[in-house]
Amino acid sequence: MASIYSRQKNEKGKWRYVRVNTGPGRPPADLGGPFYLRVTIDGREQWASAGDTLEIAREEAKKYEATVKAEESGLVVENEAANRLRTKIEAFNAETKATKAYKTALAYANTLRYFAASCKRVNVEDVKRQDLLDFKTHLRNEKLSERSVYNNFLNTMVFLKWCGVNAGVKKNDWPPLPEREPEEYSDEELVALLNAADNEKNLQLSKHARGLSKLPHWGSERLLLNSFLCSALRSGEMAHLTYGDIDFKHSVWTVAPKDGWKTKTTKSQRDVPVSGWLTKKIHERMTADNRQKPDLIFPTAEGKPDLKLLKVVKRVAKRAEVTGRVDDHKFRSTAITRWLRDGNSVADVMSWVGHTSLDTILRYAAKINVRKLETRKKAEKTFAQFANVGD
Repeated sequence: MASIYSRQKNEKGKWRYVRVNTGPGRPPADLGGPFYLRVTIDGREQWASAGDTLEIAREEAKKYEATVKAEESGLVVENEAANRLRTKIEAFNAETKATKAYKTALAYANTLRYFAASCKRVNVEDVKRQDLLDFKTHLRNEKLSERSVYNNFLNTMVFLKWCGVNAGVKKNDWPPLPEREPEEYSDEELVALLNAADNEKNLQLSKHARGLSKLPHWGSERLLLNSFLCSALRSGEMAHLTYGDIDFKHSVWTVAPKDGWKTKTTKSQRDVPVSGWLTKKIHERMTADNRQKPDLIFPTAEGKPDLKLLKVVKRVAKRAEVTGRVDDHKFRSTAITRWLRDGNSVADVMSWVGHTSLDTILRYAAKINVRKLETRKKAEKTFAQFANVGD
């Protein structure tokens, strides 16, 4: 049988691979994994993961020996190393890093680090329903919030689908998705943020100076914050917004897919009525910088979609000393809440923000209605007769 190795530290604290005695002299009972095989792949010797238990490692060694013998007999054998769980994770992480936003790729990488620590399978096609149930328990043992448990579970299912693996997970196996309470910026916070943000008038930077500045080349933080607030666009939607997406005559902004980028859902493709004063500022920017309709409104210095607009929001919030949850999506929640509070219909607001679930938007409406004075008076009236009993 192929030799099995354990990775251990020597007296000097350096890692080394130590051969495990799987013969008559049995290995120590406390010998723990992970275990490895020394294999040859494409003519190169390398270490291959053989599992976290000696039992699994023995099975992997047998498989490897059978593969070598089959190849020596002239049979074509699929390279099993490519199907190893850790190999697939590395390939998936490399792809997401190249094709997804930085935050998204980082989230997947963190999720799969948890999964690799939880799952004892060597090959990805061996992952079964019980492994996912154990993974859910592992996440909770890590003291993650229920929202994080759900997100990590979802990311893992996306990874398995990418691998072409159906683990047999049932609907009730999924962790519950906690609904995040709608949050909005207060008037005081919005004023503080907008006052702390730079605008184009006080910057007075030439195009050359903008290129040397630490600020984005488009300059105005205030214009970005107001755009998030008044349009309720998601960060990715704002990053891909072009001047051609704006109907300057009617002050309507259109969210539409672009080459190499698509909206979150089909319903996310929409028209949003935006404050005329803000659309006018966007038009002034377009004219002053001699921009064309295909140009992005908030690009990077290289003219590409800026996928780090959140950093701008965080930077302004730090100057404004606004604490608590601060992000671009909170502007979206603020817009939804204020539109509903000002009497716009649920159907209209759903269409403006691209929501497909009525339950989602009704959570905003319920939070607003319960705080209305007339609602509270109706609720209080029911128990008014008991107000002075016992006084």
